[in-house]
Amino acid sequence: MLYPRRVHTLRSVTGIEELAEILTQHTWTLCAGFRLALDGRCLIFLNDSISENGAQEFAVCDQNGNQVESITFGWCDCNRAADLIRRVLAGEYESMGTYELLLDMNQQHLCRYCR
Repeated sequence: MLYPRRVHTLRSVTGIEELAEILTQHTWTLCAGFRLALDGRCLIFLNDSISENGAQEFAVCDQNGNQVESITFGWCDCNRAADLIRRVLAGEYESMGTYELLLDMNQQHLCRYCR
């Protein structure tokens, strides 16, 4: 994770295709994060981009802060993104390190990245 001290807010998504569309067809503030829970596995996708104007890079972590992958969704179409998400859910990737997840669960979240 390039920015392990960045605080993120999470939005839950219900499916792989929804998440693929969200991550490939939109630009997100640097504090954006998404939670996907499927088949007993929970993954958290945290914006780890250098800026909103660059390629959208997301650190993929489990709920314990174990980073399992880093994916540049800004370089993917929806089909490729969905395939990568499925592979991560299937456990095809190994640990890249463990981080303390800094999450702001406040619905009124406001930080320097989203102002």
